Amino acid sequence: KDQHTGAEFHNRQVDLYAQYDPVLLLNFLKNSNFYDLEEALKLCKARKMHNEMVFILNRMGSTSDALMIIIYRLQDVKRAIEFVENSNDDELWEVLIKHSLESKLFLSDLLGHVGDHYVDSLKLVTQIPEEKEIPMLKQKIMNIFTDKQLQISVQEGCVGILEKDCIKLHASHADLSRGGISVDTFALCCHCKRHVVGTLRPEGIYVCMDGTVSHGSCARKHDESKASELKAREAASARAAAVEAAAEDHSRREDRRRRIGNANYA
Repeated sequence: KDQHTGAEFHNRQVDLYAQYDPVLLLNFLKNSNFYDLEEALKLCKARKMHNEMVFILNRMGSTSDALMIIIYRLQDVKRAIEFVENSNDDELWEVLIKHSLESKLFLSDLLGHVGDHYVDSLKLVTQIPEEKEIPMLKQKIMNIFTDKQLQISVQEGCVGILEKDCIKLHASHADLSRGGISVDTFALCCHCKRHVVGTLRPEGIYVCMDGTVSHGSCARKHDESKASELKAREAASARAAAVEAAAEDHSRREDRRRRIGNANYA
């Protein structure tokens, strides 16, 4: 469907969805860019539509406020972790841990889910107060260790597969490099544009990996020309830098002379 269709009525549609079919509102909010975010947020807040508020706040860039709604309104630990993971914001992890420590039940649920995600478990566990009682804490800690060990095993397996693929590709590339490169009978030198085969010179011909060919003398002249150009550019850059430095030094001396003159005049 064309998202631009009826764009001028999308604010009205948000209101109508909220009143008569709130189940479809979130999908509409995700697929439209033509409604006022502030007005939509006010409408959802008045109707306590928390899922919609999380989406709108996230689109507005207010990720901390969206996380607060997930923690305190929706009280969905797994969604809070996924939200923070998708945000790629380290500060949100700090916010999540800080507010989790305020609720024994939420902290317990968080400990039960961190093993399934790439969460800094050490940071979370070390911040738990010693006097805080958490149901089944020992079992949850053991589960975290088990899940982390599984993640490490999976990562090591992936690294091993990548290493084997790299070795195979390197061997294949080496075989191709050692193989011969055919030169067409009518191939032209990429520098002088004359035929290479049939006009063989004492210095031979150069064949590049991309299939281009050239006379040996032409290739050397080209390389020498490039080297000369590079040296000329470096020399020009050095001269320009020297001129700029001299100008700056002259400007500083003139400025110092004016300040001394003004001081003597005063």
